[in-house]
Amino acid sequence: MIALTRNIMKAVYWFTLIFFIGTVMLGFAGADTPANATGYLQVSSTPSGAVVYLDMVYQGITPESGGFITIPNLNPREYSLLLKKAGYLDYISTVMIISGQTVKVSANLKQETVTSQQTPESSMVTVALVIIFLLIIVGFVALTIRKRRKPKKPEKIELD
Repeated sequence: MIALTRNIMKAVYWFTLIFFIGTVMLGFAGADTPANATGYLQVSSTPSGAVVYLDMVYQGITPESGGFITIPNLNPREYSLLLKKAGYLDYISTVMIISGQTVKVSANLKQETVTSQQTPESSMVTVALVIIFLLIIVGFVALTIRKRRKPKKPEKIELD
């Protein structure tokens, strides 16, 4: 009985020790990257006032003064950059952040051109409205013709 209790105590001791060491190691593995191992991204746009997204995460708006918006402490890797401004086409690019360096991106946004293109849905609505209009006209003409016809007198049937 005492031997069984000692074995259980040893198992609990080793489990606790391994759990503690594993937790400490995971804590170090998840620690933030040192500041000198990160990089910076500076973004400007022409025209200014564009909304900046990095990997689809909002980062801010390019300054009206024509300067740069700075995104600090980025881990070294490739990022997806998106700039949006009403009336302009989206600017999409990839940027490679390098440890200890600042990457600058100056985006020239192109103005949207407004074209009148019909979507398939609007074409279907147009066709449906034309058909309804034609059916109303045909119905009106048929009603007018029916009223103008002289009614026939019923024939007299003689019974013997």
